[in-house]
Amino acid sequence: MTPPRPAALRLWTRAPAASKVRPPLGLPSFDEAAAAIAVLVDATGIDEEDAGAFAAQIPAAAELPPATPVFVLEAATRGRGALRWLGARKVSLLRAARCTALVARGYVDVGATADPAGSGDLVWGFSSPC
Repeated sequence: MTPPRPAALRLWTRAPAASKVRPPLGLPSFDEAAAAIAVLVDATGIDEEDAGAFAAQIPAAAELPPATPVFVLEAATRGRGALRWLGARKVSLLRAARCTALVARGYVDVGATADPAGSGDLVWGFSSPC
């Protein structure tokens, strides 16, 4: 399956240590003006295998313009409690859980594959039919 190839991605996250995240698809950096979205989940205090535990961190499809691609990144961050200043650690979100979370938030044409740029596993959906 071939992922959508937006020219730029905007980072959407609640994670406090998001500045060290690299965008997928070989993009050099995130762009706050981009329409397409990459979601970095904050897995602090949640079960990363439970889609319901992090689905609310994904914007609802109905709140976005039609056909907006949204990617949910495989790597999520998890704070380290009192030692947060040392940085957040990364955990992996299951592909099936990320796909389920997108469907639960109203996305269509959900797909998944390895990132052709080699940055891990990609999961995406669109805010309405393409």
